[in-house]
Amino acid sequence: MTLRRFYSALVLAALASPGAATAANFETPNFSVEAPTPELARKFGEMAEAYRKEKALDWLGHEMPQWPRKCPLQVQVSMGSAGGATTFTFGSDQGRPVVSSQRMEIRGDAKQLLYSVLPHEVTHTVLAHHFGRPVPRWADEGGSVLSENDEERFSHDVRCREILNAGRAFVLRTLFRMTEYPRDMTVLYAQGYSVTAYLVEKGGNGREGRGKLLQFLGGGMNGNTAESWNEAARKVYGFESIDALERAWLDALRTPPSRLVARGAAPGNDKPAATHASTAAATGTPRTELRTSAAPAMPLLEPPVRAVRGVAPANEPTRPAAAPTAPSYPPPVLGPPELPRTR
Repeated sequence: MTLRRFYSALVLAALASPGAATAANFETPNFSVEAPTPELARKFGEMAEAYRKEKALDWLGHEMPQWPRKCPLQVQVSMGSAGGATTFTFGSDQGRPVVSSQRMEIRGDAKQLLYSVLPHEVTHTVLAHHFGRPVPRWADEGGSVLSENDEERFSHDVRCREILNAGRAFVLRTLFRMTEYPRDMTVLYAQGYSVTAYLVEKGGNGREGRGKLLQFLGGGMNGNTAESWNEAARKVYGFESIDALERAWLDALRTPPSRLVARGAAPGNDKPAATHASTAAATGTPRTELRTSAAPAMPLLEPPVRAVRGVAPANEPTRPAAAPTAPSYPPPVLGPPELPRTR
């Protein structure tokens, strides 16, 4: 649905200026919002709830039950690039994996926060609560980029082609099994989005395509081995292996569909590096796991990609991720996607 109708002149003026007032708070059924002004706190709280409903319907086909504890949402409005991070603690409830706690922080230009960063971060919560455990990084970020506006998605498509042509991309049997952010963060975001978008389209687009992607992820995550991902590819998409899926994805990139970018970066209607706090002991003690969508470092992006999600908050410690040792692609020499049209 189009959320621009919520955008009044009064709200636009408030969002354009962070102001010097002390932080204000606003409570919704599922979020506890802290923002620079009462107007901003209310606006972001209402939008967070709207996105929570919308993204759950997009991915799950139904709304999520109310969370037992509100998710803290800290909003910092500022000039410059926008980004966010959502931190989860995973545990178990009567043997079932669950999200034990979560916290969301977003910062940057208010319009970008409302129409790209906030839906991106809320999508992380939908995926995390569905599985009750960390989602593979490529799909967690790729699926969340699907929630961003048309301009951002087109930019990620362009960047993926540039990365493939430069020989920097990961082969999919390596990408799918990654549990940590790689050193080259730009690759994970762009390639993760491209593969995710391809699989959603392959599965039928819309809710059907997202549902099949969730099935694929659940099968591959079950062991996170080469065979578990191959089996998931056979069962869900009919590919004999991940390598066959990879060839089909690259072929699809050679014949890209037409892209539509609305003027003013209108929100699209198509629609966390992990730290292990403890692991399950041999006695069956419940496992608690901490994960954040904050990236270890800000990726360096050249035009036309101007922003990327997952920027680490200034007060959140980060650790460098080990450089992957698996091979990457030889350059496939792909042409650019079709130029975006405006309406």
